Amino acid sequence: MSEKFSKKELSIIGVMLYICEGTKLRKDKRSNKNVYYWVIEFTNSDFRLIKLFLKFLRQIIKIDESKLKGQLFIYDDLDKHKIEKKWSNISAIPIERFNKTIIFKAKNGKYKPNPNGTFKIRYHSKETYAKLNSLIEKNLD
Repeated sequence: MSEKFSKKELSIIGVMLYICEGTKLRKDKRSNKNVYYWVIEFTNSDFRLIKLFLKFLRQIIKIDESKLKGQLFIYDDLDKHKIEKKWSNISAIPIERFNKTIIFKAKNGKYKPNPNGTFKIRYHSKETYAKLNSLIEKNLD
């Protein structure tokens, strides 16, 4: 992605992407207590959007790379290792930091799933989640 964005532009873009495609705060349904998942998740099949959201996380949010994970969702007729490698190259997240790839059974022969699968960015951090929500509030006012 060769576009040059100002910090303000990248901040607004990242916030809007997250509002549209990000996973919001949710409770742990397995717990009787008020336990929340403080995780930033962004899922998409478009390489450009994944790269742009990662640019936002890295340059604006300033994440700790070691906490950044990826996860792939594909259908069973696709080459898991080839697609994992492709997404690892695109995201600059090592395959070792991918969560388990979820493989779905193809529904029928007429349906043509995305040949690259769908990729999820996952980042666990209560502080970082709060920082993102602060940016959302700031940019929506």
